[in-house]
Amino acid sequence: MSREAKILIFSLVLCYSIYNHQNDSSIFDWDTEKTETTKGKKINPANNKRNKQPTKITPDQKVNPDLSLPKEIKIPELKLLDKPDLPDLYLQPVNGFSPYDNYFGKGLYDNSTRNSFKIKNSNSTDAVVLLVNAYSNKKVRNEFIRRGETFEMTGVPHGTYYLEWASGTNWSPKLKVGRLTGGFQRNASFTRTRDRNDWMKVDGYKIWTVTLYSVEGGDVESESLSASEFGN
Repeated sequence: MSREAKILIFSLVLCYSIYNHQNDSSIFDWDTEKTETTKGKKINPANNKRNKQPTKITPDQKVNPDLSLPKEIKIPELKLLDKPDLPDLYLQPVNGFSPYDNYFGKGLYDNSTRNSFKIKNSNSTDAVVLLVNAYSNKKVRNEFIRRGETFEMTGVPHGTYYLEWASGTNWSPKLKVGRLTGGFQRNASFTRTRDRNDWMKVDGYKIWTVTLYSVEGGDVESESLSASEFGN
């Protein structure tokens, strides 16, 4: 066969193949419907993760309210507690301290008399005791006596006396009590024994023992005073 005849036959076969390929209905559109086979399993390109687009939330879509932040956080109103009425703090005076010497003068002493008054403070509060001359109303002594303790007023001049006392806790040297300065900030009370039957006479080598009580049952009858009456 001549070379020209072979070329002609090859050309006819090629044209027939091209024509047959264009009219074959079993051929898919490879750009849109191509399938892939992996280990015998068909995978749809639409399900391929590489082809998935991220989900977008449009303004019309509702967001889960549980995941949304509140627009406003309300803080409950805090109420300040009232400041407690606390007493001013000062050192507790010692037994025998005389807080009212500026008003009554220095205590009167006569050690030759050997007279004394032994004062027992059985209360749960401190006390300032005034030893008062029953006839002249002069305050011979003013002595601080701590709660539960005993103090003895020695060298008391001859005479007849009664007692006044202020009781309380939290002593303050600045507190005004009537015309006096110095008093108890808590549980303050004022008492005296002025009944003639309870007057106490000392005329030499005489010792009186008196127990202070905040309730009935003391050694002498007593009466309550106001703060302004105390020390007058």
